[in-house]
Amino acid sequence: MTAWAHLEITVDDHGNVEVGGYNADPEALVGGSESWEDLLTDLSASGWELVQVIPGPQMTYWFKKAV
Repeated sequence: MTAWAHLEITVDDHGNVEVGGYNADPEALVGGSESWEDLLTDLSASGWELVQVIPGPQMTYWFKKAV
């Protein structure tokens, strides 16, 4: 059975970013990114799969990765 790591990235309309997740260290994963756009690209490049985008005043991006 596959175990999954999940990340939740929320960006408000001012560009403020909040990260959370489980089975992963979100702070370590986002530490080197210059912007939230770079963060999304970096996660995809490192094997994280974008699962869902929830639009609104705060955009929320859900990622998963097999661990």
